[in-house]
Amino acid sequence: MFLMELKVNFDVVQGLRIFAIWFVVLALGSCTHSKNEGKIVFKETAGVDRSLEYVEIRINHQNRSRLFLQDVLSGDLLVGEKLNDRTSEKDTSSYIFPISIRANQTKTFAIVDTGEMSPDKTLKLEGEGVAVQIENEYFVADFNVTPLKRERGLHPGQLGGIFIKKNGVLLQRSHIDMHWSPNFQKEDVDYKTMGHLDADNAKIVQRNSYMVQLEKSGAVSGYEEIDLFGAYTFFSELPYFLFTSTMTFNQNVALFLLRNDEMTMDSLFTHLVYPKSDDIFGALPLYDTKKLDSLTQSPLKDDIDWLGFINESKGYGLFSIRLDYDNRNLKGEKSPLYEPHTKISSGRNNGRYWNRRLINEKTTMVPKGSRYYERLAYLVLDDLTGFDEKIKEYATSLKNPVSVSYLSE
Repeated sequence: MFLMELKVNFDVVQGLRIFAIWFVVLALGSCTHSKNEGKIVFKETAGVDRSLEYVEIRINHQNRSRLFLQDVLSGDLLVGEKLNDRTSEKDTSSYIFPISIRANQTKTFAIVDTGEMSPDKTLKLEGEGVAVQIENEYFVADFNVTPLKRERGLHPGQLGGIFIKKNGVLLQRSHIDMHWSPNFQKEDVDYKTMGHLDADNAKIVQRNSYMVQLEKSGAVSGYEEIDLFGAYTFFSELPYFLFTSTMTFNQNVALFLLRNDEMTMDSLFTHLVYPKSDDIFGALPLYDTKKLDSLTQSPLKDDIDWLGFINESKGYGLFSIRLDYDNRNLKGEKSPLYEPHTKISSGRNNGRYWNRRLINEKTTMVPKGSRYYERLAYLVLDDLTGFDEKIKEYATSLKNPVSVSYLSE
C-alpha cells in the first residue's frame, strides 16, 4: 500500500490564484467510468471540528462536470464540481468538494460513478459582468456602484456593501466602497484604491454551486508604477469570504501613504474588538473619542491576528482574520515600511474604519521590485455569542486546511 500526501502553497502574482490550497494528483491512467477509480484520504490535523470545509482535488483529466466520492465506511456520497482550469497542467482537472470532519479524524473516500446527482448547496450570483451580487445563507455581497460612487471614479467589481440577512442590516459606506483597499497616495496627489480599476480589469474566474471567485488586476491611472492583483472568494453556507491582494512595484515611486486591509463603514457599530492575549479580547467604544484616541499612543500591531467591529446591542459584527502577511520584495528582501500599524479612524458623517498602514503619512521611496501581500478572511457574524472562540476556530481551520492524500493499493 502506498500513501502520498502533498501540500501546495500557491504564492502567486498577477492572474494566478492566491490562496493556500491542498490538492492531490491521482495517477489513474486513462479516463474511465468504473465504479472504483481510486481512494482519497482526508485528514484533520489541527484538532478542530469542521462541520463544513471545502477542499480541492486534482486528478488526471476527467471529461465530466461533476465527480463523486463515497465514504468507504458510511457509504455517504460527496458531489464535487469541476473548476475552471487555472494551471498549465492540461492533462489534469480540479474539483471542489464540501466535507465534514471531526477533530483529528481521518476519512477515506473512493472515487465512484454515481450517475446524475446534484449538489444540495447553492451560492447565488446575480448581475452582469462584475456588477454582481453574491448571496449565501448568511449575507449578500454587493459589487455594484451607485451614481455617487461613479462620480468619484469608482467602478463595479469592488465590494460595496454586505447585507446581513438575519439582522436585516446593510453594512456599507454610503458615498464610497466599503472595501477601500488596497490604497495608495503620492504627496499632494489624490489617493486611489483598487476600486478605481475599471470593469475591464475584473472578471469572474470561478462560478459553481459551492464557490464564486472574482479577480482584479491592472494599474490605476496616476499610479502606473503599481501592478495590482486582488481576489475575492465566496463559499456556500460559510459566514466568511476570502480576500487576497498583492501590490508589486514595476518602477521606483515615492509614496506618502500605503495601506491594505481597509474596511470603512457608516455608523453601524458600537465597539472595536481585538485580541489582547490568547484568552482575552479587548473592546473599545467606537464613539468614545478619548478611549479610541488611546490607540494613537499604543497602536494595534500591523500583524495583529484579528480585529473587528461589533454592534453590541443588535448582535452582529464584521471581523478581519489575518491569515498571511508578507512584505518581501521580488528578491526576498524587505520592502520599505514606515510606522507600520493597524489604525482605527473616524470618517466623515460619523463613520468608522480600520486599516493596516504600511507607509504612514511620510514620503517614502518604494523601489522597483517591492511587493506587499496579504490574505484575509472577512467573517460576518449575525450572532455574537462566543464570537472570540468562533474567530479562533475559523482562524485555526483556515491556517491549517484539511490534508488530502491519495491511497493506491
